[in-house]
Amino acid sequence: MTPPSIASYESSVPVALHDFDDIETVIDAVAGSPWFVQSTIAGLLTLGIGGLLIATAPAGTRRRTDRALEDPLTAFLYGCPILSGVIGLSLLIAMTVTERTLVVFAVVASLLVAVVVSVPGYLAIGRLVADDWLPALGVAVAVSAAVGAVPTLGPLAGFLISSFGIGTVVMGLGHGRGSAT
Repeated sequence: MTPPSIASYESSVPVALHDFDDIETVIDAVAGSPWFVQSTIAGLLTLGIGGLLIATAPAGTRRRTDRALEDPLTAFLYGCPILSGVIGLSLLIAMTVTERTLVVFAVVASLLVAVVVSVPGYLAIGRLVADDWLPALGVAVAVSAAVGAVPTLGPLAGFLISSFGIGTVVMGLGHGRGSAT
């Protein structure tokens, strides 16, 4: 009987038990990027996604931001566990799945969806300052960039704001597509 090869052993071991120097290097590079890079990326994402939401569905975006402003506690109570679940699921997938391509696809897809549906939270903050879309989008981008620039409290503030945005989307799904609110 021949001993099993290292390749067959590595394919049966979860990703969390592998020693991937290249993955650690990418994580270190992202975590160690300068504050202005993180701030710029956050601002540009909010500008792009928020601009698309306003341009393609202004009435729906207004309803979502109205929900966040009218009932922020309910929006937060819906959004916080969902965002926590998305982050936890991403970590769970990254630790247990052995196929690298599947891990990258699943984590990127889930986080991308979370980023897209969190933008109404930033737009709601912008609507606190101005009811017109252009200044509201400007404030949303500025808040997003500021959150991206602050090292410790920024991610916490971003989590809270994103929870409001996700909660408004979930509240809209609960009301149904045909409702006015």
